[in-house]
Amino acid sequence: MKTTKTNSRLFLPVWTRLLALLAVGLPLLQACDNDDSDAPRQPSVNYGPTVQVGSGSARSFVAADADGKPTEIGISVTETALNGLPATPATGTMYDLLLPGGDATSRLPFDHLSFDWNPTGHEPAGTYTVPHFDAHFYMIPMSVQHAITLDDPKGDIFPAANKLPTGYITPPNVAPGRTVPMMGRHWVDPTSPEYQPGGSFSHTFIYGTYDGHVTFLEPMLTKALLVPGVAIQQAIKQPQVYETTGKYYPATYTIRHDAGAREYIISLKDMTLR
Repeated sequence: MKTTKTNSRLFLPVWTRLLALLAVGLPLLQACDNDDSDAPRQPSVNYGPTVQVGSGSARSFVAADADGKPTEIGISVTETALNGLPATPATGTMYDLLLPGGDATSRLPFDHLSFDWNPTGHEPAGTYTVPHFDAHFYMIPMSVQHAITLDDPKGDIFPAANKLPTGYITPPNVAPGRTVPMMGRHWVDPTSPEYQPGGSFSHTFIYGTYDGHVTFLEPMLTKALLVPGVAIQQAIKQPQVYETTGKYYPATYTIRHDAGAREYIISLKDMTLR
């Protein structure tokens, strides 16, 4: 059997060329890595799962700036969602909306949202008894929210007064001790237009409480308000003390139309770390 001997000197040029390529390639790879890490971050918008509403849909969203700080949280509702809304039950339909994951969401105090349709409105009679939507931004787990019962005794446990904006009251002309099931106790601003002589309700801002805590923030708006071109931005009256520290809380709420996306937006924005 003949044995073939390999001359290792024949491979020297190959290894030399490989080493030369590595010497050139590694700095290029490092430069690419540096370029990626140095690339400026961009503002972002993340969406939660879509839920069918009427003939369309709704979903939550959280927007953040280039540094990852939350700038807005809200509900986007397709134009078609305003069609085919259920006429019953008269007590309304609640659409639960999960929030998207991510760092920006975790820096907000909110656990989940709900978008509620009230075909004949709700009490107090003559004030909110028109077809409208409630946009609840809940700060408690969904399981706790769903367990709240009508006139739940924990609804009568109020938070410290400085956790609500000065002047906010429980709605007039509502049965004493009225805690709304699956929501909680509602607090309104008596200086809002709907409580003034000759005034009426088109949109307003409500605080909610349960078991001694502020548990939700709520822009409320009529269905008639949602028309192309609507653009409302209004300041939110602030408490002296916030329910949870180290979170970003909104200074304004918006109700607006996005013609390009063919959506209506109900949101909280202008976030401040509290």
